Amino acid sequence: MNRIRLYLHRIFRRPVVTGPYRLYVRRTPAGAMLDVEHYLIAMIETIVDNAELMDLLIEIEDDRRTARHHAHDGWEPEQLLVEKLTAALGYEIPLYGDAVKALADRLRAVAPAVVIPAQRREGGAAA
Repeated sequence: MNRIRLYLHRIFRRPVVTGPYRLYVRRTPAGAMLDVEHYLIAMIETIVDNAELMDLLIEIEDDRRTARHHAHDGWEPEQLLVEKLTAALGYEIPLYGDAVKALADRLRAVAPAVVIPAQRREGGAAA
């Protein structure tokens, strides 16, 4: 049943933010899910189209593969390479103009209702 709901969501969804990357929001039982598919696709295409970034990604993969075969002290040698890659790609999604308000309104609309317990009467609190 959950899969059917997810498929229907993907078919009939409307973006909350349309540019520069489309962002979608859907309600979940515990809160909300932010769908950044278009941003992720753009970042993957950026890596593939840029030979330096692709080499960096391959180097990260090589370091991770060799680290698995050797016992190490917890230091992850590829971490610096990951930092270089994220610095080159960026890790923030820009929102312009009314997109900020639209995203905030949509997140507020799908947020689960917070139940505030009734205030205790004077002297009613356990000592």
